[in-house]
Amino acid sequence: MVNSKKKQTVGKQPLKGKKAPVIRKKESWFTPFIPLLVILPAVFLAFSPILDNGLTNWDDPDLIIDNPLIRTLSFDNLKTIFTTFYFGNYQPLHLAVYSVEYHFWQLNPAGYHAVSLFLFLIITSLVYYFIYLIGNRRILIAIIATALFAVNAMRVESVAWAAERKDMLYALFYVASLIAYVKYILSANESKGMPKIRYLVYALLFFVVSVFSKVMAVSLVGALVFLDYLYARRLTVWLVLEKIPFVIISIILGLVQVKAAASTHTIDTSGQFDFIDRILILCRNLMFYVYKMLLPLDLSAFHPYPVRVAGQAWPAEFYIAPVFALLILILFIWSLRKSRTMVFCIGFFLSSVALVLQFVAIGPALFNERYSLIPAIALSFALALLIDRLIIRYPFAKPALFGVTGVYFLFMFVLTFVRCNVWQTSLILWDDVLAQYPRAAIALNNRGKIYGNELGNTTKALEDLSAAIASDPSYEGPYSNRGIIYCMNGKFDKAIADFNTALRIKPDYYESIANRAIAFAQTNKLDSALIDFTRCVELAPGKYTIYLNRGLCYYQMRQQEKAIADFNKGISLEPENGELYLRRSYSFHELGKHAEALQDAQIAKNAGIKVEQAYFEKLKSLAAK
Repeated sequence: MVNSKKKQTVGKQPLKGKKAPVIRKKESWFTPFIPLLVILPAVFLAFSPILDNGLTNWDDPDLIIDNPLIRTLSFDNLKTIFTTFYFGNYQPLHLAVYSVEYHFWQLNPAGYHAVSLFLFLIITSLVYYFIYLIGNRRILIAIIATALFAVNAMRVESVAWAAERKDMLYALFYVASLIAYVKYILSANESKGMPKIRYLVYALLFFVVSVFSKVMAVSLVGALVFLDYLYARRLTVWLVLEKIPFVIISIILGLVQVKAAASTHTIDTSGQFDFIDRILILCRNLMFYVYKMLLPLDLSAFHPYPVRVAGQAWPAEFYIAPVFALLILILFIWSLRKSRTMVFCIGFFLSSVALVLQFVAIGPALFNERYSLIPAIALSFALALLIDRLIIRYPFAKPALFGVTGVYFLFMFVLTFVRCNVWQTSLILWDDVLAQYPRAAIALNNRGKIYGNELGNTTKALEDLSAAIASDPSYEGPYSNRGIIYCMNGKFDKAIADFNTALRIKPDYYESIANRAIAFAQTNKLDSALIDFTRCVELAPGKYTIYLNRGLCYYQMRQQEKAIADFNKGISLEPENGELYLRRSYSFHELGKHAEALQDAQIAKNAGIKVEQAYFEKLKSLAAK
């Protein structure tokens, strides 16, 4: 018995000169993800107000409400989506997704917003896992970084704006590609040999899907390079070769997008900014992306360029910004000797934001909040690392650090929740923009459209549209929209004059041509109207409204066969539109085809269109004979 006990005792004693092995309980694969059970509900609550929001007139009409490409879910339609430019972009995947969504809930805003929020919850989960991997599987770092990333009012524009489905899709597959690439690197480290190529293939496939959602995904190439640096991968031929497919796809899709943007003149080629101006703009935007992500106040759906007289100085922030950019450069150089992680964070941030700093002006906005979506991952990771480092270095201050961090999260939660309500309606949205930028022509134009087209307040509409013209006389939109208001008030001569001005600025401006055609038709200038309607068919052959309007013009010109052909085309595009059937009924009636006229009148009536009972009875009588 004694000997037995001695053996047991000896067996428990560690060998001299060696530490006793630490027996760890095997961690379940699910354990690292438990914090998401708290993070995801918090994110859902922060963004939940968007579920009650409507669609706005800020790109939603072009991409969803009036978009003919999403009305039919078919192979032919998908082929068109993937082989054409639309709205100055080549981003086919998000249009294909809209087609699926439209199939299920047509124009119900709740459906589109629910999908946006669902996708953002997936993105949040992927960001958590990505940070968990690159943060040496430190759960605390992953929690803090994910919360900083997700619960932030700067994310609201991407999530609450239905027209920004491309942001949700590209970010989702972008982060998925990053995760696959990290797994690829780790597989080599774990096996101490060749990495598992399948992870590299996954990364490439996710990247392709991402770049087809939004061309900003080309910045992934830079992120991969800095991941290589983070994991101290040696520079070899293979390290270069594995990036070539990513680079080739980036170049091809980048050139396609440039061509698409150039087709709608969204790339500035006017030379209004010289080289120094562009440097100041670049530095200012770089500073603001950091500042606004840390303190998301004074946000706006539209940030215009400052109003400047030729030769006038920029606002002070533009001259402070180069100092900030220089400090970032110094920190980057210093980190090359001190911290691979900091180099990664700065490099990831800069590579993902570089294309949207407006050195080459694309679009009318100086700064766009939605472009912060991917760069925020790097900044959030850096802040989480800083907080973690402070906790380790100053353990006595741990309660205070957690307290300050908690208060900051609560502050960000409130800002996010409140910001979601700004996207509730178009009027609230543009009121919010104009509270900061009272002379923003785009905001005045879009609010004027709401007052006139939706609220019927033509007085306020004219005030806003005239103010927009005064603010930016070279902007075609308010001329066209003021022309519509003049048409509503019966002032067709003034309307035609405004449409003409808009078309001098932008000769192929579809809305102005279409509305000028209607004004011509209203004043019985049918030949001129027909020319404009036909031009509209050339510019937008997929819009049913233009076939309806040209058909009406042919009807007035007593060219009923041509009118019926246009109504037929319109019905093929919008088969449930009762107005098209009623108008075709009138043309059939004029041709003496009373049975066909009666059938169309009945379809129109069933669709909810008012059909005069006398006309209906007359058709029944004639058809019976």
